[in-house]
Amino acid sequence: MSRRFIAAVLAVSTTIAALSAAPARAASEEDIAKLLAGAATIFIIGKAIQNSRDDDRRDKKKEEVRHYVPDHRPGHVSKQPVYTQQKPIPKVVPRDVKQRHKDVLPANCVRQIEGGRVGRVVMGRCLERNNISTRTLPKACRMTVETRRGEARAYALPCLRHRGYTLARY
Repeated sequence: MSRRFIAAVLAVSTTIAALSAAPARAASEEDIAKLLAGAATIFIIGKAIQNSRDDDRRDKKKEEVRHYVPDHRPGHVSKQPVYTQQKPIPKVVPRDVKQRHKDVLPANCVRQIEGGRVGRVVMGRCLERNNISTRTLPKACRMTVETRRGEARAYALPCLRHRGYTLARY
């Protein structure tokens, strides 16, 4: 159960027990002072428990695992033992997570062009239809080409290859 829930139940039960033990009468200043003192005591004890638990958690995080490594060099006498820190254990990536390589572009988006410095380009609209964001592509490779429907955005294939992008083989 939650610590807050247990603390709330404890506080309510203590209050009810304190109030139900005496017959019903008007509360005097002395009774109010006792009630406030009891509530303050419960609050202080709860905070002390919470602080000790927080300290334990911090200590576990800071705890370093050290292993003794003997020194086997010939003729060397070590006065103090040599300790090494244990390296963190690598995490396995789950199989169900599909990792799409961001630097692979679909080959069906490549078009041949005439009259430019480059011979082949990757069409921007085709990349967007294949769920590849053109924002991540280098701006230095961006160019405008003439199509049957007007001007279109494209990316120079040699420039993209120079920056690590490849074409998919499917």
